[in-house]
Amino acid sequence: MGEEFAAALPARLRTQGNATRVEFVLEARSTLIGRSPQCDIQVDEPLASRRHAEIIREPWRYVISDAGSRNGTLVNGEVLIGERELRHGDVIQVATTRLQFDDPNATIVEASGLPRANLSVWVNQQSGEAYAHGKALELAPKELAFLTLLFEHPGVICDRDQVALTVWPEYGGRIGSYNIETLVSRLRRKLEHAGASPDLIVTVRGRGYRLTNPDASPAGAAP
Repeated sequence: MGEEFAAALPARLRTQGNATRVEFVLEARSTLIGRSPQCDIQVDEPLASRRHAEIIREPWRYVISDAGSRNGTLVNGEVLIGERELRHGDVIQVATTRLQFDDPNATIVEASGLPRANLSVWVNQQSGEAYAHGKALELAPKELAFLTLLFEHPGVICDRDQVALTVWPEYGGRIGSYNIETLVSRLRRKLEHAGASPDLIVTVRGRGYRLTNPDASPAGAAP
């Protein structure tokens, strides 16, 4: 196992159907599913392609894609198109064989309030910490204040006056656009360095900023 995976326990696939193994630990970076004996998980069905689907392990998540199969791959009953991040409890279907994705890290996160690794950005308001894909962000106080404001209002535009008052209360919000734009630029660079898209913070010209963070809870509080 590489050092990049040391912080996360490997997920497992529990199979129902014609797979050669009842349970498979997803320790490798790549796991192939298909009819071929060379596949990591062999599905002995005529409707399964020799190379049917592939699961890629990343430091804080697993991503599945169809490997060009003839009959397609389903996730939770939906046809898989492109790549899809797997979530705890997801059911993958290859031909008639079903494979349930069990992620032990999801249980740890919910039980202890650790950073939600499935989110692009997560802010723990209680501890004053922020994370990108489970990786801690080293933020200055004003960067954290700005990101927290956006995280508390997912998908909502926070106007410049609101940003100025929240981040620079000592100046009563009397802050120029240059100060805000410089702050946003620094934060975007830090997000990108942590593996998140800098485009998570969207500039709405003439209005303000909003955060596009799928599945983030509006409260942003730890469970």
